[in-house]
Amino acid sequence: MITTVTLNPAIDKTITVENFRLNSVNRTGNVYEDIGGKGINVSKVLNLLGERNVSLGFIGERNYSFAQTLIKKQNIISDFILVDAYTRINTKIIDPVNKTTTDINEAGFSVQSIQVEQMKLLIKTYSKSSEFVVFSGSVCQGISHDDFKEMLSLAQDSKLVLDADREILKIGLTCSPYLIKPNIHELEDLLGKKLNNTNDVIDSSKELIERYGITFVLVSLGEEGSILVSKNVVLKANSLKVDVKSTVGAGDSMLAGFLYGLSKNMSLEDALKYASCCGGFAVSGESLSEFRSKNIIDYLNNISVEILN
Repeated sequence: MITTVTLNPAIDKTITVENFRLNSVNRTGNVYEDIGGKGINVSKVLNLLGERNVSLGFIGERNYSFAQTLIKKQNIISDFILVDAYTRINTKIIDPVNKTTTDINEAGFSVQSIQVEQMKLLIKTYSKSSEFVVFSGSVCQGISHDDFKEMLSLAQDSKLVLDADREILKIGLTCSPYLIKPNIHELEDLLGKKLNNTNDVIDSSKELIERYGITFVLVSLGEEGSILVSKNVVLKANSLKVDVKSTVGAGDSMLAGFLYGLSKNMSLEDALKYASCCGGFAVSGESLSEFRSKNIIDYLNNISVEILN
């Protein structure tokens, strides 16, 4: 089983606006609402691949009825802690003409100390029966850095996976996660330097592996594919060639595909192919209903994996 943890969930409201303009009246096209947050996104794709998982997190009580409707729509098995607040709404404006995505993200609610302690207990409990515990995204107000570090440490009965940035990523590294999944910009921000080529990415990833005892660093490179780095193996995969409509959820889908491959005891090459295929489906704007194992298999031959080390 895989457990995902989303400490700052959201209701994602995606609006399509052709030729979106600032300081002007814009007419909307499609409007779509879904339960979101990076860990929840991972759970959604794992569900559609047929991988058993549970989603942990906080959820706002004041608009819980609507959020619960969205959760049930995605068939997500969840164990959420209620907070006396509204779950934040993140608005994404997609302009298909100019191929841009504009994010307007609310800060989210604040949790109390008793709720933080309840979350720690949930993480400790589920980690005992999970192969992977995935911490994805930002942390809501009310969770200190020490709290977050303790949450990570309580997941050590499983393989700890971290998909975060900035201070949260820095804190997480000290807990020696099994896998981290930064994109190239998050990795550069972490290291405080520009990574100009593939060798820079590999060398920097190996330094992190050596320093923090990480098993895998999976770096998404956007249109240029992805690089998987371990102590002894480096693999590079191309991206799935699709018409990019939106980058929303691409990294989360990629991570879900890779974890699915690992959970099925696939080779690293095949797991990375699954990751690339899932990421490609996400940016193509295809319905999440297309995330089926049998559909992904049809596209695996379009992904090439090169052994760099």
